[in-house]
Amino acid sequence: MEGNWNRLLFVNLYTDETWEDTLPDEEWRNWIGGVGIGLRLYEKLGGLTDPFSPDNPLILATGPLTGTPFPNSGRHEIVSRSPQTGFFGEANSGGFFGNELKKAGYDGIIVKGRADVPEVITIDEHVKIQKRPELWGKDFYSLREELRKEKKYSVMGIGKAGENRVLFSSIMNDEGRAAGRTGLGALMGSKNLKAIAVKGSLQVPLHDRKGYFELVRKVSTYLIESPLTKGLMTNGSMIWMDMGQGMGDIPANYFNDHNFDYDSLSSMKFNELYPVTSYHCANCVIGCGRTVTKDGKKIDGPEYETVASFGPLLGNTNFDLILEWNDLINDKGMDTISTGVIISALNYFVKERKITDPAIKKYFEDGFKGVSKLIEDIAESRGAGNELKNGLERFATSRGISRDEIATVKKLEIPMHDPRAFKLQGLGYATSSRGADHLQAEMFEVDMGVDNRQIGIVSGDRWTVDTEERVRTLINTQNYRQVYNSAIICSYAKVNPEDVVSALNLATGFDYSLEEMMKIGENIIQEKKKLNDKFGLKKEDDYLPALVRRRIGEEPEESATSDDEIKSLLSKYRKIRNWSL
Repeated sequence: MEGNWNRLLFVNLYTDETWEDTLPDEEWRNWIGGVGIGLRLYEKLGGLTDPFSPDNPLILATGPLTGTPFPNSGRHEIVSRSPQTGFFGEANSGGFFGNELKKAGYDGIIVKGRADVPEVITIDEHVKIQKRPELWGKDFYSLREELRKEKKYSVMGIGKAGENRVLFSSIMNDEGRAAGRTGLGALMGSKNLKAIAVKGSLQVPLHDRKGYFELVRKVSTYLIESPLTKGLMTNGSMIWMDMGQGMGDIPANYFNDHNFDYDSLSSMKFNELYPVTSYHCANCVIGCGRTVTKDGKKIDGPEYETVASFGPLLGNTNFDLILEWNDLINDKGMDTISTGVIISALNYFVKERKITDPAIKKYFEDGFKGVSKLIEDIAESRGAGNELKNGLERFATSRGISRDEIATVKKLEIPMHDPRAFKLQGLGYATSSRGADHLQAEMFEVDMGVDNRQIGIVSGDRWTVDTEERVRTLINTQNYRQVYNSAIICSYAKVNPEDVVSALNLATGFDYSLEEMMKIGENIIQEKKKLNDKFGLKKEDDYLPALVRRRIGEEPEESATSDDEIKSLLSKYRKIRNWSL
């Protein structure tokens, strides 16, 4: 077997011991890598431990395409039981960390235990565990630069939010890239593990190198020529600020309307205001990353989700503030989606007098000038931030706010794609194993025509969805996403499914078919469900709040999803998935 090294690094932080182990070839074939193999390892090693138990493993996994020239394959997956949701947690990040880990000769890392003092793991020609208490208290950017003085490492680490176990803290890496969702930064912090730094130089083994490189050239060519790629090259992910508004996909005023001066925060406006340069993750042909020069300082440019949550959702039109907050959130190591939704919710609840706490109101007494302080207080677990660090659902529920007014699913805050624009997106939120998640089924793309009919992903009317055929499209989209996150390929790279199969076969020497590949994706979904059931998942946890289902203003009646319709959709979904619970 090629593609994967079949070499896993185990780390025991109790004893500072490390060792290597392998898996049978059939495990790699059946689970591919990435999220699939990470899930399989968690089933073997995780048990039903509490998320903050030292025995809850933190698992990092690459895929068989990682570390190779395949376009947009420079990613890694991190999985464990989520501190934020209590269910199976997963987060996917770009940058260079996964690429360097694979080139260092490892397919993944499994970390258990808790160090007695803060530690750093370095991986190059050797694996070292170093006690580095002086790094505790540093935020991500200074941590990264400190470790890069020693070697040109790819650095993955946490800021103060992870140290303080903020339940939506991220694990950052490289140039502002984030494994952002489900709070795995808090788990890393609970282990007293500040960072993992890696530098690799090995050539990943490929079954058919000549055929693989021919496929790489073919796929790279059509990706570069696609209109989507050209848009992302020019404007980054923020291009959706220009495209999504016409579809009613960008929520405003904490999901209560779509009324906003979107031109004030368009990608074109952004490029007019600031000197902007692009950067690429490993093996990327797109280059959606943005670096902005502001006040003489180079900082990471915000992604679409950040602009939307701290712009329209909050009611803010000031790009300078969004840049400031994005830089601060990344440095502290928090998920910008969750942070943005929480702050937008607080602002709305204060205006509507649903929250009257003086400690919360003070952040919004002078417009949005108090938001930076609020972000810092959350990351530092200080004052009101000590309660807000537990996420929106726990906070709002404790204040007597109705579940239907809380923008979460399974305690994970809802992203910036409005289910009233693409109704199957809402069903995807309700049924996702990790909670509200736009990247497990990008129905806002599918129903705009970005479909794959050969694998049953068929675009249709975005509001006419209550049929088995349309629900099957969502299910097939979810299944295909598992393959992408196991291979691993960035979601922005729209690779033909036949070419994904060819890449896996040429890399590994296995003989996958299109049907088998999709079956593996389905199996991953089913295994996540079984694991979540053991963690206590209930039928009512597959839920979508009325906040994002009810009709807005004079928008079409069919954009709303009634209680009866969501029940009908969930019933069809469960029938097709053969879920009784």
